[in-house]
Amino acid sequence: MLEVGELERKLLLLGETVRGLREQRGLSVGELSSATGVEEERIVALEEGRLDADYDLLLTLADGIGVCSTAFYVGAERGGGSRHPT
Repeated sequence: MLEVGELERKLLLLGETVRGLREQRGLSVGELSSATGVEEERIVALEEGRLDADYDLLLTLADGIGVCSTAFYVGAERGGGSRHPT
């Protein structure tokens, strides 16, 4: 089981990765929301590390961004998507 600090760090890294990939594609939060049907508030919460996303949400966002969902995990393991283009 993850300790609280480790979970928070992983959520922050996942959020940074999602934001980085979204920005690399030139999408605003509103555009991603419109493309996926995911509320802007949920996207922002995920990107800020305040939301522990389920697999379905990550698949939906990956499709909207135009990446494979594994890009979120690979980027998060490396420390964020904005430094690792796909």
